[in-house]
Amino acid sequence: MTKQQRTIVIITEGAAPALLDRWCAAGLLPGFARLRSEGSHGALLAEGTPYEPPGLLSVLTGQRAADHGFFSYWTCHDPEYAPQVLGSGDRRHPLLWQQESFAGLRFASIGLFGTHPVEPMDGAVISYPMHATLHACHPRDLQRRLAKQGIRPVHDVSIFWTGQPREQLLPRLLEADRQRGKAALALLPESNVVIVNLTSIDRTSHIYWQELEHGPEHEQESAVFAAYRTCDQVIQDALGLADDHTDVLAFSEIGFGPLRDYCSINDDLERAGLLTKTPDGGVDWSRTTAFEAVQGTHGTNINVRDRYKHGTVREQDYERVRAEVGAALMEILNPRTGRPFFDAVHTREEVYPGAATAGAPDLIMEPADWRYLPLGDPRWATHVHRTWQSGWHRRESFWAGLGPGFAAGHADTAAASPVDIPATLSRLHGRAAPEGWTGRALGTPG
Repeated sequence: MTKQQRTIVIITEGAAPALLDRWCAAGLLPGFARLRSEGSHGALLAEGTPYEPPGLLSVLTGQRAADHGFFSYWTCHDPEYAPQVLGSGDRRHPLLWQQESFAGLRFASIGLFGTHPVEPMDGAVISYPMHATLHACHPRDLQRRLAKQGIRPVHDVSIFWTGQPREQLLPRLLEADRQRGKAALALLPESNVVIVNLTSIDRTSHIYWQELEHGPEHEQESAVFAAYRTCDQVIQDALGLADDHTDVLAFSEIGFGPLRDYCSINDDLERAGLLTKTPDGGVDWSRTTAFEAVQGTHGTNINVRDRYKHGTVREQDYERVRAEVGAALMEILNPRTGRPFFDAVHTREEVYPGAATAGAPDLIMEPADWRYLPLGDPRWATHVHRTWQSGWHRRESFWAGLGPGFAAGHADTAAASPVDIPATLSRLHGRAAPEGWTGRALGTPG
């Protein structure tokens, strides 16, 4: 490949600004610290409810969640009340490497949700399947080629937390990111843009956040710190390969913070007479007006006729009923604090105005205390052991870039959005942003 501009994009999923600030200042994360001090950096805020799929699809498509329609890993509305896993066939917009504006650039993508099932491309992809599969890469021999170099990336679905001891799970989570990082850098010589998603910070923060609450003197013993160090090493390795035609851009689409408890909003809807349960604890859909949407969306759905198999609310009554349900949600008290559970309850049009608004939950709930969150659809919440968690996402995270395409020592005072990442790639590679993109290019003053 001729000497063209290259970009290494490293997603450190779940990185919390407060932890980055503290550990960088202490000299514990030299990779992150170098990116932020020598290059350009700033805050990044999630759009709407902070969750991986909305942000990642915004990065991959250049569209906001309101337009690309991925609000969770699962559909928000299913006629049978059983949220379905979303995949590449559900996308409304092309991926970066499918854009005409990026024609001629070779991409490599590793571990990003929204790329499975894999599609042919001029480059390489290791997708993010939500189930066990042997067909998660392109070209089909990619995993075999990497294995010959001693690199064996694995999928998150194969490292599922089922309550196993820390000493069994943590090494696998960290090694998965090391292997993804190695794969990304191995593909760099044949790529113009390499995007790798590192997930150990997110996974350990969900499971082991409570270890950070033992006191600052114990933080370096925590699983979360080990994940930050692992991601930091990937950044250091990338910076070690950077030259006068290579930029390194790191960011997270979500931040993180402590969690005390999830609360089942379905229970509160039942007490308000808006949901009826069956004797075995399920939902009697034929006698239910509203119910909690799939996890991660902080949503509540109205049981509308024609949309759901056993819908009870007529279309002409939708707005009235939605307003009544919203008012009932605002009356919910947090039993742990005695204070209101929500600061606000918004309509989907208020939070996600766009072409894909109808795919969002009917109501979006804004927690009053982010340590106490809605449980979400009980089927998936139970499957992923959601109530075992001690940490969950926050809107605030970071971005930082270093290389010839980023102003040295530049601190951006305006918060970035996930759609700004693809706009930045357009600038770095001298390409016009595709029509319909609204992001701004990061890394230049002014």
